[in-house]
Amino acid sequence: MKAAFIKLLGVIACLTALVGAIGSTNHQGWLTTWFLLFIFVGLPVFILAWIDLGLVLRNLDNPTTMQRVLGVLFGFPQVVFGIVSVCIGLSIVGWVFYNSFVETQPQYSGGFLTLGVGPALVIFGCYWVRAAFKREGKLE
Repeated sequence: MKAAFIKLLGVIACLTALVGAIGSTNHQGWLTTWFLLFIFVGLPVFILAWIDLGLVLRNLDNPTTMQRVLGVLFGFPQVVFGIVSVCIGLSIVGWVFYNSFVETQPQYSGGFLTLGVGPALVIFGCYWVRAAFKREGKLE
């Protein structure tokens, strides 16, 4: 648990440094660089470290009540991303089915094989929702 907690604190420190860099820079190029690093690198790494700490907390041998509650709370971002993934995947599949079997819209330029990543997003999202609060055996 200590390694996952230290990883989360390190990511928070990096995000804080990026926020400081965003607030203190006057050059547009550097401002854009810091902001893009914050949005596209910092936040995703923070979310993954958050989910990792939740997994570690849920898999403790004898967790305290606070550790158990935190483990469940730290699983909610994973559930949200899983539900969003399922919704996006079902939207893609629905759009392709509607345009293939009901009425082809002028904006639609593909065929039935344009399902793309829709089914994969549905499967991935269902797995993430299912695994969000599950204990997965002993972690090293």
